[in-house]
Amino acid sequence: MKKLNIVMLGAGSGFVISIARELLHDPVFADAEFRLVDTDPARLASAEKVVREIFEKAEHPLRIMSTTDRVKAFDGADYVVSSCEKDRYANWTKDLEIPTRYGVHQIKGENGGPGGLIHGLRNISMYRKILDDMVKYCPEARLMNFTNPMSILCTFFRSYGKIKCLGFCHQVHGSFGLIAEELGYQPGEFEVISAGVNHLNWLFDIRRKGTGKSCMKEFLEMVNGSEYWKKRFKNIPPQVFTLEVLKTFGMYPIGYDDHIIEYMQFFYEKEEWETQGCEALTEMYRKMAQKKEHVLEITRLLGKDYDKPPFPVNPDHPYYAENPCGVIKAFETNTPLYFDAIVTPNCGAVDNLPKEAVLDVPAVAIGGEVRPIHVGALPPGPLEICRRQVALHEMIVQAANEGSHSLAEQVLCLDPYVNSITQARAIWKDYYETYKDDLTDFR
Repeated sequence: MKKLNIVMLGAGSGFVISIARELLHDPVFADAEFRLVDTDPARLASAEKVVREIFEKAEHPLRIMSTTDRVKAFDGADYVVSSCEKDRYANWTKDLEIPTRYGVHQIKGENGGPGGLIHGLRNISMYRKILDDMVKYCPEARLMNFTNPMSILCTFFRSYGKIKCLGFCHQVHGSFGLIAEELGYQPGEFEVISAGVNHLNWLFDIRRKGTGKSCMKEFLEMVNGSEYWKKRFKNIPPQVFTLEVLKTFGMYPIGYDDHIIEYMQFFYEKEEWETQGCEALTEMYRKMAQKKEHVLEITRLLGKDYDKPPFPVNPDHPYYAENPCGVIKAFETNTPLYFDAIVTPNCGAVDNLPKEAVLDVPAVAIGGEVRPIHVGALPPGPLEICRRQVALHEMIVQAANEGSHSLAEQVLCLDPYVNSITQARAIWKDYYETYKDDLTDFR
């Protein structure tokens, strides 16, 4: 069997732990080389140490390469897993603070709103260089991306067109494991059918595995009666606004409050935040940017002096694996594999969104490709929320590809969080002046 070379860009991220664990047991990864890449030598050394400890439990030989030079790692690579970003928390703080100066308030701006725009443009500029290097040194390799903003980046990857790319996110899979536990079930007992933009899927149907009948009515009754959807708890993702959206739109939005609100300007009024127990994440981002300890070290402290969340009860449960290696196995052995959600072009999965729209949909890895599964049509409210975001994501990518300040301003004018052209122009001017060294696509 072929000896695989798998690159991990951003090896200093916590994702490296999950990926390393996925390589341990399946013979398809026998004698594979896991190539760790990070621009920070200290983070790279920390990642290598943790990966070597994990590989001690492997059932077959595994090799490690560790380098700060991605070109070296790309040479002969079969797969590139990416979870990389420059000055993440420091920049996210500014992403939220800048719009606030002009009266636009977001709790979170990682994927949507003005914060999503500038986050996307920065990372498109970064990934353009990465893709160019892949074309030169490993043109047949597949890119498996974890970096946000996922939908915007995967829309860019699709437009780039020279490298096959997939977007991985544990939002649907992971959140429904946690939701199952909150409702008294085991992770993996629920089988969900959903679709939407990444970090805002809409639930079409839900069943308990081993049964042939929908349990949607029962599930919604449990959600409406559960304390976890009615108030906020320490170390548990909030779902209070999720319940509000369900009651208003009649469809369950998957992704927790702090994900779905990025796309919903009708979140609570700024004046209500305090009474609702909400606050912008700027202060948390600022503290994270100042922390000396590395995310890998925090991850390793789970269950020790780290403030462990009550759910999931067992974060190492196999259900919660990120599973890009499952796709690799499916491709290498031509063994079909089902995903309840993966970020890929729509291709008819959702009837009333464009075929080329990048969505989070169920799919099967088969015949060397990931092929979306038909879900159905979204009702008017959820459809419009997703349709607007798809249009904005396309415009953001076009703005980057053309280096167009005008298109960036247009995106802000059309973003539901922005109330005036005056705000849009001021925010873009401030963003560009702050980040122009990172926005290499703009002229």
